[in-house]
Amino acid sequence: MATRWPALFVMTLLLIVVNVGFYYLPIDYTRLAEYAIPGVFGLTAVATSTIVVPVPYIPIIVRIAQQTTDVLTLISIAVAAGAGSVVGEISGYMVGRAGRHAFQDTRMSRWVAAQMTHPLRSFVALFALSAPPNPLFDVAGIAAGAFGVPFWLFGVAVFLGRMCRMLGLVFFGAYLVQ
Repeated sequence: MATRWPALFVMTLLLIVVNVGFYYLPIDYTRLAEYAIPGVFGLTAVATSTIVVPVPYIPIIVRIAQQTTDVLTLISIAVAAGAGSVVGEISGYMVGRAGRHAFQDTRMSRWVAAQMTHPLRSFVALFALSAPPNPLFDVAGIAAGAFGVPFWLFGVAVFLGRMCRMLGLVFFGAYLVQ
């Protein structure tokens, strides 16, 4: 167990460096303004469907949000990002539907599996794990599929959780970073 912490620390540091580096890439986001809503949807769908290779979508969403201060546009960007994120997370859900053996037996996965057996707890767990940026949500998505959480419940909980995350990102990008 003790040997996992250095690797986890290095991975977390690497993810932060990649995301910050991606934020500072010289991309002209103003040219992409008319494609922002569908682009954010597609980006988050692809980024969240990858389980092994992290795609740095957070700095791109922040940069796109910096192009406007219109609240309705910012909310639209967050809705598109939240919906795209749900579409991407279907991959983990479907892996779980394929069988319970698809995720490792760890303390975290056992806790998530216990939450998935009760509808209200599964909703709260999926919401709570999908709102903050964390790699542990893949385990929750797989467990939700494995333990037969209804797809509508999975979709609504993840959408609402990701909406909270995306609203925070777009308003951070629009108002605090400029």
